[in-house]
Amino acid sequence: MRKGTWFLRIVLGGLALLVIAVGLIPFPIMLREMFTHAPHHLNIVVVVLGIGIYLAIIGFLAAVFFAEQLLGVIDRNQAFSTTAVTYLTRIKWALVTVTAGVWLWLPFIYAVTQLDDAPGLLLIGFVLAAAPLVLTVFIAVLVRLWNAALQIKNENDLTI
Repeated sequence: MRKGTWFLRIVLGGLALLVIAVGLIPFPIMLREMFTHAPHHLNIVVVVLGIGIYLAIIGFLAAVFFAEQLLGVIDRNQAFSTTAVTYLTRIKWALVTVTAGVWLWLPFIYAVTQLDDAPGLLLIGFVLAAAPLVLTVFIAVLVRLWNAALQIKNENDLTI
């Protein structure tokens, strides 16, 4: 393992363990309590929130897995290969899943905003929902850039 990637691997592993722990212990308890104590017309909002939370968790764990695979490719000095582009594309789609999951939180945030009469909370919710979207767009641009660099590398390899 290279010096540069061991820190990234430790951080990714720690984040994955944290997300798994939070997804297994407090979220089910929180969702059950919210479902039982929420007004009946908001039960569907709590269900959508639960689906969004677990969709975001699954997407995040998939992104961590593919990032770990990408670090392995980088360790083998194959950063500019089709394998690296494939892993970047998989990370992009995992982040699309995270983005979809986080956007499913917005009905709950809107309902809380209406109950508490706190319009600033909705703005915070939109900022929270925009963060994975920005990251997804960044990874999509990175995939296109990596593809272009790979094509240039392949053309240069064929040039005598």
